[in-house]
Amino acid sequence: MREQFNAIMKSEDLKDISIDLVEKVLDNEITNDVLKEIPILKSLVAVRNIYTSYTDRIFIKKAMNVLLELGETNLKERIELTSDLEDEDESAAEKILMAIDRLENIKKCKVYGRLCRLKAQGKIDLEAFLRLTKLIQDAYLDDLILVTNFKRGEKKVIHEGDYFSILSLGLIYQEPSEQVPIQRVQQYDEYDPEFKGGEIEFNYLLSDLGEILLYYYYELFPEDKK
Repeated sequence: MREQFNAIMKSEDLKDISIDLVEKVLDNEITNDVLKEIPILKSLVAVRNIYTSYTDRIFIKKAMNVLLELGETNLKERIELTSDLEDEDESAAEKILMAIDRLENIKKCKVYGRLCRLKAQGKIDLEAFLRLTKLIQDAYLDDLILVTNFKRGEKKVIHEGDYFSILSLGLIYQEPSEQVPIQRVQQYDEYDPEFKGGEIEFNYLLSDLGEILLYYYYELFPEDKK
């Protein structure tokens, strides 16, 4: 699959492939006329013929949803993406396929594909790309919108239970403020408190990873734009 995946990713025809065509290939309903128009689909047909189980079909569909998000990039950008990801241990195609293997639904595949597009277009560096890849794999995606309630460098008082999901992902962190001074106050009756103060108010801020996600959030989740 690695060779076929790499061929599709680097093909000039990638922009002409749609998810409907992918479904037709997987259902063995693609016509010879379409294959002549978009020859790279032959690579997808080859993958389908080799990997025939239901699990294989799902994985192919996931991988293609990632690749389709790269359709807006040009060949030079996709080649640069693969060049940046490759190392002596794994090829770029292997790294992307291994990342896809940890994505449990199509929505995550689309978001990861948009992240790959950002990397291909040179909008994000390799470290941020890898950190966001891990985040997409681990997170419940609907929780991530909570970072948009913060601003970079802003301290915010929150109800921790409402933000526990992004706190546990390391997207925000707690910073304690100074304790309010304790003062003796005048009592007007026996039930009035004798002292006031002593509270510690906890502030929360975006972590480095949280700031990275916030910066790219609406490019990864364009459907959340108001």
